Amino acid sequence: MKSLWSKNVSFKHYNSLCKNISVNTVIIGGGIAGLLTAYKLSEKGIDAVVIEADRICSGQTKNTTAKITSQHGVIYSKIISFYGEEAAREYANASQKAISEYERIITEKQIDCHFERKNAVLYSVDDAELIKKEAQAAKKAGIDCYITKETELPFPVQAALVFKNQAQFHPLAFLSAVSENLKIYENTRALKVENNTVYTDKGNITAENIVFACHFPFVNVPGLYFLRMNQERSYVVSSKWNGKLSGMYIDAVKGFSFRTYEDNIIIGAGAHRAGKAEKNNPFLLIEKKGKMMFPDFKAEEQWSAQDCISLDGIPYIGRFISNNRNTFVLTGFNKWGMTTAMAGADIISDLICGSDMYEKNIFSPARFSLFASAGNICVNAAETVKGFAAHFKKTNYSARDVKEDTAEIINYKGKKAGAYRCKGGKLYIISLKCPHLKCCLQWNNSTKTWDCPCHGSRYDYKGNLIDNPSQENSILIAEI
Repeated sequence: MKSLWSKNVSFKHYNSLCKNISVNTVIIGGGIAGLLTAYKLSEKGIDAVVIEADRICSGQTKNTTAKITSQHGVIYSKIISFYGEEAAREYANASQKAISEYERIITEKQIDCHFERKNAVLYSVDDAELIKKEAQAAKKAGIDCYITKETELPFPVQAALVFKNQAQFHPLAFLSAVSENLKIYENTRALKVENNTVYTDKGNITAENIVFACHFPFVNVPGLYFLRMNQERSYVVSSKWNGKLSGMYIDAVKGFSFRTYEDNIIIGAGAHRAGKAEKNNPFLLIEKKGKMMFPDFKAEEQWSAQDCISLDGIPYIGRFISNNRNTFVLTGFNKWGMTTAMAGADIISDLICGSDMYEKNIFSPARFSLFASAGNICVNAAETVKGFAAHFKKTNYSARDVKEDTAEIINYKGKKAGAYRCKGGKLYIISLKCPHLKCCLQWNNSTKTWDCPCHGSRYDYKGNLIDNPSQENSILIAEI
């Protein structure tokens, strides 16, 4: 599955690391967060390198809906409730600044990436009070917004909250230009971090500063980020369309997302916890919904994304742990990575350059509110218990029960295993123990992957690693 953004953009190839090196800052992860952090540091004269396990922008960055906005669903009412009005203003100001920074860089470098200023609209078809409450909070946070019942959508809404003058763009066209003069090592996987050294499969990097921008930090201790986040998958379908939307839209309750790009309409929906996929194919459900709303809708491209969800819905951006002054993290973007990656790059680059203005702001990983986090802590703990318990659930399936283009959890030589039979009949059997922390993998038929319900690691049907925090492939037991 290739996203709409991947169709017509190519990136320069970068060599792998081939020797031990020393730098001021090493950034682990070549997605938008890592590349923007490197770019910001280069503007400040800091020597930084990016290492990427695959190709740059080969992970979640290419699978976005590519909205740049301070409108992040129902967020400001929650921030005020949990942390107060000043925290909401910090969040809003960082997001608004991110939009302006994109525009500045695009203008200065004359990047053709379809950057457009548009309104961002949060709507509800049945809960006007939810929208009104969020509008009051957003105004307290300093957002220029208003409520209306009139939208361009082909269905009525109870209320819509309009954030003025937000933006959308083509993310890969932007990053192709931004990354050109950065120091990057591709196909270089970070294996472990000790003190001020990153050990990779191609050499070691000694650095004054280390930045984790690799989607989900793979270091479990210290930090304990695996206890502080879960991952969610969501799905996107695009279609050729003759119409035009002057705004970007998202449903406050059901999560349906709409935007246009050239002569395409892009619809996103179907979010679920990684490893807890619905049996119904979400791509087909989105296409069905698209046809109901837009008569000429016909799926052209479809893709899926995976997002790190923090306990309180706010990203973790800052020092990896509070007593380590030289290790930093950007994660938990909660489905709004285009905006918060830029906000995070500003924060991290300023911290590396000695600023203390972000030490205690709302994005700091050191923050904690039991009121804000308790519900998700309980859910994450329960899912982890289920993930381990699934190993002990008996199965009556065997290899011969697996039909073509389907997968089953089977009993193979007296042990549980995951089995997928390709079209043509070949069977691939893998270990169900996620190499990260040994939770039991579950099959996602829409993406043909084995996913971990505990922490979101994903593997193809041969056991090859797709998404972290795991750093290893699952074991391929047999090919039959």
